[in-house]
Amino acid sequence: MSKLFIIRNAVVVQGLHFIDGSIGFLTSPNGTFRAAVSSPGGQGGSGTNYYLCIRHVPSNTITWSANRNAPVSRAGTMTLSVTGIVVADEDGSLIWSTPTLNSLVWSLQLTEAGDLMLLDQSDAILWESFNHPTDTIVMGQKLPVGGFLSSAVSSSDLSVGSYSLSITASDALLQWQNLTYWTLSMNTVANSISSYPVVQYMAVNQTGLYLFSNNGSVVVFQVNLSISDFGIAKLDYSGQFSVRSFSGTNFKTVFAGPDDICQIPFICGTLSLCSDGSDNLACSCSSNFHFISQNPNICAPSEASYSLSNSCNSTDNINMSKSSFSYLSLGYGIDYFANNFTGPVKSGVNLSVCEDLCSSECSCLGIFYDNSTNSCYVLENQLGSLLSSTSTSSKDRLGFVKVIVGPSPANFAANSGGQPLGFPIAALVLLPFMFFLIATLGFFLWRRSRSSKTGKLNLNSQTIPSSEDLDAFSIPGLPVKFGYEELEVATDKFKTMIGYLELADPRLEGRVTSEDVEKLVRVALCCAHEDPALRPNMVSIVSMLEGEIPSGEPKLESLNFLRFYGRRFAEASTVEQNNGQDDFIFPQLNASLSSSTSRLPLNFSYISSQQVSGPR
Repeated sequence: MSKLFIIRNAVVVQGLHFIDGSIGFLTSPNGTFRAAVSSPGGQGGSGTNYYLCIRHVPSNTITWSANRNAPVSRAGTMTLSVTGIVVADEDGSLIWSTPTLNSLVWSLQLTEAGDLMLLDQSDAILWESFNHPTDTIVMGQKLPVGGFLSSAVSSSDLSVGSYSLSITASDALLQWQNLTYWTLSMNTVANSISSYPVVQYMAVNQTGLYLFSNNGSVVVFQVNLSISDFGIAKLDYSGQFSVRSFSGTNFKTVFAGPDDICQIPFICGTLSLCSDGSDNLACSCSSNFHFISQNPNICAPSEASYSLSNSCNSTDNINMSKSSFSYLSLGYGIDYFANNFTGPVKSGVNLSVCEDLCSSECSCLGIFYDNSTNSCYVLENQLGSLLSSTSTSSKDRLGFVKVIVGPSPANFAANSGGQPLGFPIAALVLLPFMFFLIATLGFFLWRRSRSSKTGKLNLNSQTIPSSEDLDAFSIPGLPVKFGYEELEVATDKFKTMIGYLELADPRLEGRVTSEDVEKLVRVALCCAHEDPALRPNMVSIVSMLEGEIPSGEPKLESLNFLRFYGRRFAEASTVEQNNGQDDFIFPQLNASLSSSTSRLPLNFSYISSQQVSGPR
């Protein structure tokens, strides 16, 4: 086992010979750490993913890995040359390499602190693993401002997971989906030692966890801990950050954040309610929701007509109107981790405004409404776990989940490994519409075909459509149509004129003059005015008939109703336009059909004075 590689020719290390760190190609001076191409899958090489990694030998714990997002197969290789380190798969494809270096590599060294370094001929450091942490820092390692730790996906998959620990100029933050869920300063055991404004790095030593400033001479935050000769600070794949002290053969957790694991955003899955018991974690669905069979980590609406909405990276929400969404209540006493770290998007608004705001944003998947402040909080992009309310302020918040009304085009379960559920909404809308459209077109084509057959006349035999054919096209409310045969019978083959009669009885010929008839007609027409105010009283009528006063002049505009009298049109014949539109147009009494019009509304919901006191 080598403690130092000095480059003469390229050195090739193959993972086949170094399984699970039991045999490595490089160790630290005292054998505390070992570099190897190995798998975290268990003893005997049972894992399938192989990484260039550094292990803490006494605990067999991986503290750093190179190719965490691109593992190699069992036959993968690591090549060390004067240009750096290269990790390749069995087919020779490049998986990972160190960046371009300032000078040629002379040696590869693993320090007793667990730092893998490339050195030049003068022992100057060209590259070191401490500057590229993964999910762990060890004693003696610094995590600077702007640096971060990223959790693994699982204990056997070292790929970058969903959680991160970031160091800012004032604090250390745990985040999920770029949302903060814990800070070091909020922990009750974290002591603020100095008001120095700028944090420079985080470090862990035998006395505790620290945020340092001024090159390590000023402590900004301190967590007093008792750590043995070796300790690490690690962001676990579960999302919890912890400081662990190694004693004997095992690590002991001496600090953890958050201490309430229900504060971890995805500890129970999507919309699952976390209950932290004394020993075991309990996850359940709130009212109106249930676990789905395709993915037991997702709580979906219990009502089959609702489905969870998807975020903007899905095509499901494209062109959906606000009416396509509804909101299911989570009930009081339930809160969300992000509400304590992000402010409301709107304040002083009612719940409907909050819902409309969420419906108009595809990234919004739910809301929390604070009844005490009328404030609106939004849940965006991905839904995490729920937790029970603990503070008085959070108990006033009521949560709602945005759901799609009707089966989702691609159910939420499909995005989580399940099969798409439900029938597409577009099909549910278009199929009935297309059926109705086809039926309507078929009916009109049938009517048109029948009409064309009926309208054809045999000129040689002078065949005319019968009244039965006309009845097939009668329209309720319009005057009755008579067929040619019926009119021929009624008029004795058109010898008798229908609707024509002399104004004066022929028996009065020679007994009255035309002036008398004209006077009588004038008086009668004046008495028949549609407007009661225009009709003469009885004294005036007698005086006009006896010739004491001139006969009145009938007003034609008040007599137009006579054209429709007795023909189902008893309403006023001259009325103002209704809402700027005319319903029917009829010719004026004293004008040609093409030049004048009179307007008659279709119907009225009141009785006019003319109807109450109409012409007798």
